[in-house]
Amino acid sequence: MASVPGEEPQLYFEEYGSGDPVLLIHGFGASSYSWRYLGPELAKRHRVILVDLKGFGKSPKPLDEHYSIHDQVRLVSNLIREHDLTGVTLVGHSYGGGVALLLAMHLSGDARYAPRRLILIDNVAFRQRLPFFVRLLQSPAGALVVAVLPNRLLVRNILELAYFDDGKIPAESVTAYAQALESRGGRHALVRTAECIMPPDIDALPARYGDIKVRTLILWGREDEIVPLAIGERLHRALGNSRLVVVDRCGHIPHEECPEVAAQAVLKFLDETLADAAPAAS
Repeated sequence: MASVPGEEPQLYFEEYGSGDPVLLIHGFGASSYSWRYLGPELAKRHRVILVDLKGFGKSPKPLDEHYSIHDQVRLVSNLIREHDLTGVTLVGHSYGGGVALLLAMHLSGDARYAPRRLILIDNVAFRQRLPFFVRLLQSPAGALVVAVLPNRLLVRNILELAYFDDGKIPAESVTAYAQALESRGGRHALVRTAECIMPPDIDALPARYGDIKVRTLILWGREDEIVPLAIGERLHRALGNSRLVVVDRCGHIPHEECPEVAAQAVLKFLDETLADAAPAAS
């Protein structure tokens, strides 16, 4: 469990392994459980920190309105500073990839806490048509739908959209993600996050992507129906120091649906960039 200074919510995180820090940020509606395959592989060589964003997993789910992506960036930035995570590699998936992307920009001018590397997995980055389940949550009936629809059914439907091969969806994943919705504030957090999932400055942000100079891996499922590959290709062009790796026959969550391929790509990238100089300490 981590403490974030001041009156901000205390974000829950778990830590494994030793070495240079790697911070993993999950996607919308998920939790650190999403990294159950990749996390242990990374922990063999690195200090791995799995964080639950505000409103998800074991982190607090206050009944307030502060669930924007910028709110999440601020909270994770506080965690990095509080625990002195210098030379950190940021890894983010989907919505969490958007958090990681903005966090990299937010910290880029900080001599101590600027990230060393960036790994983005099927992440939000540009204005796009949102998937049906997000648009439903954003609608006036969103809160009612979440209140009356069985959690397991809601999660199962989302995972079926996220996976290319529905036969790979583990029953335990449906259970794990559904349990988070059953906790106090879980449904509120899901709806509030959906309502502000697209930040008001989304059209201005891409002009700043080129300012990110750290080496970046962009990992994408070719069959992603939630954030299409075209987004990843556009992001690859916008970032000046990136590599795009596409996973065939895979949907929106490569590290869950195709964990061996995803782990191989991530570990290869980390090994090849291990010699990169860490940001100078202030």
